[in-house]
Parts: sequence; structure tokens; C-alpha cells
Amino acid sequence: MTDISFSGQTVIVTGAGRNLGRSHALEFARRGAAVVVNEIDDGLAEAVAEEIKEAGGKAVACQDTVATAEGAKHVVDTAVREFGTVDVLVNNAGVLRTGYLSDLSDEDIDIVLDVHLRAAFRMTRLVWPLMTARNYGRVVMTSSGSGLFSHQGLSSYAAAKAGLYGLTKALAFEGEERGIKVNAILPVALTGYSPVKPDIPDMEKYHARYARKPVVVDDWRWGPPLISALVTYLGSSKCDYSGEAFSAVHGRYGRVFVGVADGWLAPDEQSISAENVAAHVGQIRDLSSHSVPMWLFEEMRDVAERVDGGSS
Repeated sequence: MTDISFSGQTVIVTGAGRNLGRSHALEFARRGAAVVVNEIDDGLAEAVAEEIKEAGGKAVACQDTVATAEGAKHVVDTAVREFGTVDVLVNNAGVLRTGYLSDLSDEDIDIVLDVHLRAAFRMTRLVWPLMTARNYGRVVMTSSGSGLFSHQGLSSYAAAKAGLYGLTKALAFEGEERGIKVNAILPVALTGYSPVKPDIPDMEKYHARYARKPVVVDDWRWGPPLISALVTYLGSSKCDYSGEAFSAVHGRYGRVFVGVADGWLAPDEQSISAENVAAHVGQIRDLSSHSVPMWLFEEMRDVAERVDGGSS
């Protein structure tokens, strides 16, 4: 298999000062990319950029928050000024505010939406014209199993991460004729999140019930490089897929999808009632026969074909 190279390409990684973002930045640089290392915390972006340059790579640090329009613009402007354009964008920046719904303030909700979802909108919108002009680009969104599957105490985070999945699908549609591939990852790894009041309720209890074994810091299956391998592939020209999501958990990589059961097709107008929905709810929920539409239009087409064919 041909090595994946980013020689001559520019990559922006947001939230790249530590953990997953740092790992992504180092791997892209190792493969020849010029990397814009974005991080809001003092000194972290500079440290990662210096690490890359000491290893013979190209990097520039950019200490800005992508949670604001001004900060996001400065990150992209830095990439263009230093390296000419942007080939790959990895929307990785994140923050947590934990607690049950009644515990969350408006500020808690807003900051999570700003850093995860709105920042991805801003950053992608800014690089989109650069990619469109050259009919090439790769965008990687960082969604989460805590968004699509979720667990307790993360309602704002789950909403933001699920929103990123929807954004991925929409932008993949828009990027199809522009040479831009947009995909999402759902990573599980040890990260540096520091939950703000209160801690996730009952997390240890649920982890003990479902996890393979207690978390061991030096277990390679928890390491950021496992996630960076997936991100590197999705950011490369080797990736021909778009609008998809991929989970990376303990060294297992798998596609994540939203499907729709074939369900029950009402035969006529007279059969439309809540009672008939209740009567057919088993068939409606049955996943033994289902489809995974890429676009809404595919779902509409599939149902229309059943209507035309008289299938119930």
C-alpha cells in the first residue's frame, strides 16, 4: 500500500495543544504537512509547533479561540499567510460542562455549543472557498459516541456532538461537486478534559458495569495514536468517502450510521390513525430489514418505490 503523504499540504488542527489534537498535529507533520497548531491555552500551541520544527517539520502556532468569529478568522488567516492555503481542516477543539439537565446554566450550554458546534461551522465556512477554488479539500469533524449514543450528565455535549454529525452529512452533500470530502470521527481515548461542576454522575458505576477492565493509563488501546491513524486517513487524498462517521474504540474501527427500518407502509388514507400506528409498532421498530440512505432524497425515493410497487 502506498504511503499516505501530506507533502506540500497545509493542515489546520484546532485544539492541538494536548492529547488528541497534539497527536493529530504531530502525525500530519511527520507525514510532511505544514501544520497550523491552534490552541487557546498559554504556551501549548507554541510547544507543539516547536516540537514539530525540532523534528524537521513545518508548523506555526496560533493561540486563538475558535469559539469566536475573530479567533477562527485569525487561525485561517495565519494558515494562508504562512503556507498559502488550507488543504485539510481537523475540527478537534472541545470543552466539557457536565451535569444533569437541571444542573446546567445557560452559560454552561453556550460554551459547549460555541466550542464544538459553532466553531466547526465557522472554521469550515472560512476554509471552504480556499478548497473550492482548487477543487480539493478534506474536513474531519470530531463527533462522539457520547453524542450519538450518549450517557448521563452530558446533554449539552451530546447535543453539540450530534449536531456535528448532521453538519458532516450536510457539508458532504455541498462538497460533493467541489472536491471536498467531509467525514466525522467518534473517538474514545484518554484526554485532558477537566469536567466542571458537577462531575458526571455515577460515571464510575457505569464504567465498571460496561468496560472491559479498569482504565490503565499506559494501555495502548486508550492512546491518542489510535485516533490519529483514522484522522490521518480521512484527511488524505486516499479517502474517497464523504458524509460518513467512523468510531475508534480500543483499537476497533467501525462505520457509524443512521439507518431507517423498512417499517410499516400505510396502504391507504383511511388507515392513518394513532391506533394503527400502535397496532404496527412492532413492524415499525423492526430493524431486521432496513436501509442506510446517504441523503434524504434516497429515503424518499425508496419509500416512493414501495408505494409504486404496492408493498406494505
